[in-house]
Amino acid sequence: MDRYNERLVYGKTEGKTYTRLFLVSLLMLASFFLMFTISSLFLFIAVLSVWLLFKTLDWTNLEYEYTITNGDIQIAKIASAKKRKEIMTITLADMKSLENKSSDKVKNDLTRTAQFEVLDFTEQVKTEEYYALYVKTNKNDRIVILDLDENCLEHLKLYLKSKYNVKYVKKAEDKKEEE
Repeated sequence: MDRYNERLVYGKTEGKTYTRLFLVSLLMLASFFLMFTISSLFLFIAVLSVWLLFKTLDWTNLEYEYTITNGDIQIAKIASAKKRKEIMTITLADMKSLENKSSDKVKNDLTRTAQFEVLDFTEQVKTEEYYALYVKTNKNDRIVILDLDENCLEHLKLYLKSKYNVKYVKKAEDKKEEE
């Protein structure tokens, strides 16, 4: 029987989204100004830039979806609950270990960016406990930071066995559910 867990977490808006918003806003302002001074051809550019602005604004409301099936993790990015983009799939064979992000080992490895590629799929709140999944790749290994709940951790514990080095810390939402 297959085991299946799904988790939806809020994500922090990416820096490239803010850059796109700035560039599209600049294009929109320039085209409106040029439309009145030079030519009505810039009306088309103005309308196009408004459309691009609304498309880019969708990506400011970002969520990540983790789908865990028999130990394999599939990560997707969801914009404004409308657009879903598959980011990566991590197979059980590629997982090296799962650790608390607050552990000394992970803190040390996060500073060594030459050896590890760090991918953070969380809201990046400093007070929250996140988990670091070490993944082997052809080049530098990856550290994938995830926001896992108790159900996801129990699921991964079944499949990772000796690679599972997590000490579960109850989150604020879990404490509220108990009360």
